[in-house]
Amino acid sequence: MDNREHAAGENGCEKVGYREILRQKEYRKIILAGLINRFGDSIDAIAFTWLVYAITGDAAWSALVFAANQLPSVLVQPFAGALVEGMDKKKLMVVTDIVRGITTSGLAILYLAGDVDPWILLAFTLINSTVEAFRLPAALAVTPLVLEEKYYTYGTSLSSTLSTVVQMIGMGMAGVIIGAFGIGAAIVIDGVSFFGSALILGFLRVRETNLRRGSLQAKEYAAALKGGLQYLKKQPVIRNFCLLAVLINAVITPLNALQSPLIQDVMGQGSGLLSAFALALTAGMGIGSFLYPFISSKLSVRLQVTGAGMLVGACMSCYTLGSSVQARVRMVYVLTTVMTFVIGMSISVLISALNVQFMKAVSQEYMARVGSIFNAGACAATPAASLAVSALAAFCTVSQIFLFSGAVCVIIFLVMKLSGIRLEQGYDRE
Repeated sequence: MDNREHAAGENGCEKVGYREILRQKEYRKIILAGLINRFGDSIDAIAFTWLVYAITGDAAWSALVFAANQLPSVLVQPFAGALVEGMDKKKLMVVTDIVRGITTSGLAILYLAGDVDPWILLAFTLINSTVEAFRLPAALAVTPLVLEEKYYTYGTSLSSTLSTVVQMIGMGMAGVIIGAFGIGAAIVIDGVSFFGSALILGFLRVRETNLRRGSLQAKEYAAALKGGLQYLKKQPVIRNFCLLAVLINAVITPLNALQSPLIQDVMGQGSGLLSAFALALTAGMGIGSFLYPFISSKLSVRLQVTGAGMLVGACMSCYTLGSSVQARVRMVYVLTTVMTFVIGMSISVLISALNVQFMKAVSQEYMARVGSIFNAGACAATPAASLAVSALAAFCTVSQIFLFSGAVCVIIFLVMKLSGIRLEQGYDRE
């Protein structure tokens, strides 16, 4: 039975596939707005990194700005969800995109005028990240309003796949744009992308119920926040997926934090392999997203999650083989790109399963509140795991860290497979 027949069996006579997703007019608008945002962000991700170091000339400032970018996601987002829940989410998404467009364009103007200093960069990062902390739960809550549950798997996969493709294009063009027109031009493009996203979302037709009238009082806010926490506590599937999101971010931390040492010290290569690593990871995530509906039609959620998790761990451990074949450059490239591609696919399957089950399991009434707590917890894992990796690096080699991290990952997901942990609403078929 192929994936379309499987979908038809679950949802009646109607077959569900990518073609049907493209016919969802309102969801197309959300995807298009997201792609425009992704394109601008992928260019800005490179341009802003260059800008921070060009202005500060100090790696410590680069680390500080990175931390400031993560801080609102951890500290603000859990509390933003309770405010967002009763608001007009479409309007909030439009307003936040406009605000980010204004601040980003303002930064570009200041840079071109030569008036940017480290403190302005820090303030800009905090403002944009704080605004994004309100937009993310709104975006999460609005998707189920325009997309039926039977479309969740293909809808999530299509959005993720296209986002990955656009990200690759943006990252590829970033160097050309910066080289030809300068950092300021790249930041301007990011600012314009926010306005483009806001324009498209302005035409989004979505019907929301239970909108709050008047301002939110302190007692009402406290009750809403408490209600979200209690709802999360009572839902084992959602709670387990929150823990899974934290685990995923923690597990892949060495891939981000020790990427350059892995390439140089373990593989004995330079920037060429680093580029191949990034390309293989991004390509793997894109293809994994595209294939996820087919995978989900054949495997239970438990097998999707545990199988993908164990693959990530096994491939991370296999990186250590690079030190024994350093002299054979072609073998090093094959080993690195294949392992990284499989890791990218596996991470994509994990994320897709997590997103689909989250939308299925969470009631619309609690989507923004629970989603904000969910995202904040996942983001908090990154700095915590980074500190752990830094501590390990003082006593262990890079190879030992990857071998240890990979083994721990395999063990955790194997235990998850053998245990009775719930990962799906209703019957979790094997």
